[in-house]
Amino acid sequence: MNINGFLSISLIDYPEKISSVIYTSPCNFKCPFCHNTSLIEKNNNTIPEEFIFQSLYMRKKVIDGVTVTGGEPTLQRDIHIFFKEIKKIGLLIKLDTNGYMPDVIKSLIKNNLVDYVAMDVKNSPLKYEKTA
Repeated sequence: MNINGFLSISLIDYPEKISSVIYTSPCNFKCPFCHNTSLIEKNNNTIPEEFIFQSLYMRKKVIDGVTVTGGEPTLQRDIHIFFKEIKKIGLLIKLDTNGYMPDVIKSLIKNNLVDYVAMDVKNSPLKYEKTA
């Protein structure tokens, strides 16, 4: 995973849950209102997965789950493996996505690797291409 940010505790990113937040890059959209512009292009300033797993394990009695956001997390080739490791820790997973990779989302759901999906709809269908 190309992990570019980590927030150890969040009270707002996973509804009714306390979560850690993992930020990935890149994103396949370039929305003019993006609040994570440093994650649009692939960001090579990464955080090692082992650090993330250790941090989550240490907090597993405090947090309910993990929010994985971006950029666009479904562009990560090893997202299934990464989510399996989080599940081994015993945490819920929320995926923030733009919905561009429905087959990845469907596979994560089918394999019980995601507990909550939040899809950001960028604009009306007629204006989507211009916006994203």
